[in-house]
Amino acid sequence: MPAPLPNAEAGIAPDTPSLNRRDDIQGLRAVAVLMVVAFHAGLPIPGGFIGVDVFFVISGFVITAMLYRESLQIGRIRFGRFYFRRFKRLTPALALTVSVVVVVSALVLSPIGAQVPVAQTAVGAMFLVANYVIARYSGGYFETGAEKNPLLHTWSLSVEEQFYLIFPALIALGWHLARRRGLLRFTPVLVVGGVAVASFSLALAGSMGLTFTGSRFVLGFYSPFTRAWEFAAGALLALAFNRGLRARRTMTVLGLIGAALLAASLWFITGTTPFPGVWTLLPVCGTLLLLIAGTSPEAPTTRLLSTLPAVRIGDWSYSIYLWHWPFIVFAALIWPESPGALLTAAALSFAPALASYRWVETPIRSTAFTDRRRFAALASATFLVPVALSTTQDLWIPSAFQSNVATFVSDHRVHTAFGKCLSTATMEGPTGKLTGWGSCTWNAGARGVPLYLVGDSSAGMLTETLEGAANSLGSPLTLDAAAACPLVDWYRSGGDPDPASAPICREHVEETLRNLESATPGVVVLANSDVYVWLHGYLVGDEWGALSSDPEQKATIWKDGLRKVVERLQSHGHKVVLVQPVHRFEAPYFWDPAACTRIRIAQDDCEASMPLSYIDHLQRLTRGAVDELARELSFDVIDLRPLLCDASACETRRSDGLALYGDRAHISVPFALDLIPRFTDALARLIR
Repeated sequence: MPAPLPNAEAGIAPDTPSLNRRDDIQGLRAVAVLMVVAFHAGLPIPGGFIGVDVFFVISGFVITAMLYRESLQIGRIRFGRFYFRRFKRLTPALALTVSVVVVVSALVLSPIGAQVPVAQTAVGAMFLVANYVIARYSGGYFETGAEKNPLLHTWSLSVEEQFYLIFPALIALGWHLARRRGLLRFTPVLVVGGVAVASFSLALAGSMGLTFTGSRFVLGFYSPFTRAWEFAAGALLALAFNRGLRARRTMTVLGLIGAALLAASLWFITGTTPFPGVWTLLPVCGTLLLLIAGTSPEAPTTRLLSTLPAVRIGDWSYSIYLWHWPFIVFAALIWPESPGALLTAAALSFAPALASYRWVETPIRSTAFTDRRRFAALASATFLVPVALSTTQDLWIPSAFQSNVATFVSDHRVHTAFGKCLSTATMEGPTGKLTGWGSCTWNAGARGVPLYLVGDSSAGMLTETLEGAANSLGSPLTLDAAAACPLVDWYRSGGDPDPASAPICREHVEETLRNLESATPGVVVLANSDVYVWLHGYLVGDEWGALSSDPEQKATIWKDGLRKVVERLQSHGHKVVLVQPVHRFEAPYFWDPAACTRIRIAQDDCEASMPLSYIDHLQRLTRGAVDELARELSFDVIDLRPLLCDASACETRRSDGLALYGDRAHISVPFALDLIPRFTDALARLIR
């Protein structure tokens, strides 16, 4: 038999519903959800996100206690009944929230921005894998991309539901071994304890920076493998509960220590803390101590957690958790400059949360569904409605409204190179590496003079242009470019990606030049951004140990680095064409089409303009350096500015409606295609 659990006085006695419910646990749920809401609303509690960890521990304790009661009553665990109850308790309310969020997102979010991961997350949430979808498509929990996903919070619901799928079987296995195989009574504790130890070890490994291919799915913030020990901790408390700890004074001390640990978690754990890891012990241990103290009605923490307001909020906690984050995200997007928008949105989210609790959660949870057809109808609607809305959202937007959106999406589709061929510097491993395809070749069998397109993502945005020119000229084309790694003989640090990727970029430059030096002589089209020179966040130098932030010095280093590259290429028989760096839409003229809502797109209110005088101020050093080098080394320069700007300003869309920019820093695919004749003529003069 399993180790004894708390008796009726502890609040989980079998066959006594009034005693099975512990008000202090509901109060603890209230504390957990208010931590999360306050953190998301921008209040100064940097560790508020640990409320999720409190929920995990509570769930482990409550679910294990519930399974134990059933085991005592009938001698086994009825898995079908357990999962049926979990479905009724969690899924319909989740489906309602997901459906509403998908509909609102279709109007409020950008179809080329957050709307896509929202639809993916919605489907993932309904199939209990939102945590993996978010890790794949939205990025880290504290990253900007994730903060724009109004379904980000469903990661924890998927993790908890994954626990529900596994833990009952583990506990049942432990009890089966103890009863049928003559093993020790504490076999269930050993089974769950083994899971806890393995999971905590993975959490420590992840917090210490261990990485490998796919490590973010195993060791990352959203991983159930690094969170299972929290659920197991609550389960172990339920399995190994000691009735001897009943002295009022002992319970008072334990409760106060537990409350202090939770309070400390709010201040000592932040978004930069390696998490989950050692620091996660603070909220986990604090929750365990409060659960133990809660068996004493006289403990101060028990009395406080059992007050009517705390219990009511605890009852509503699931619905509050479901609704608060979408309200906050939408408020941040609609009123980005309003200081009180997030807090107001969090408060307003209680209205749909209470409505969901009153008219969705409570009625469905209290219905027996003895008629299988009624349950089948509920299950079908629960899954099909949000999944259908997520996968077909573009079909139910009115056609007149959708036409402008479809045009916008087409104008801002991703370049071939960005989707397939462009390398990206990452920090996987101790020294980083370049990931991606690295290079691509078109017209490999063509007999014309070969064309080579090299540089950073500014080269990648010209893929369609050079591909079209290569087809016209009968030439093979090779692209070899890496995002944020300009083909310049220098060292640079700062910006995005991580500063430590700079040596990786230097290796990429050397490898690219070696490849070109051994390749058949042809025409090299070199395109780099110049943001590394004029943007304050970058440091550059001709040696890794001597980097400068001064724009004048950086411009000189940039020019010298370009000179070395061009001279090496020319010495091996290549003709060189430099593309003048195109301007970026930076603050105070920042523009991001991925932030444009469907409503703004439909109203043609999603374009930007930047004074030419401001652009000249930013680019005067780099443009002058390119022109000087061209005269000194006799290579051609292609300048796109006359096509992007008039005498006074530069626009994101041309007067005839052609989209010029795909994002703030790169030209659009339609404009790249429009440039084919111009580049074809320029290159034809060089290969005759």
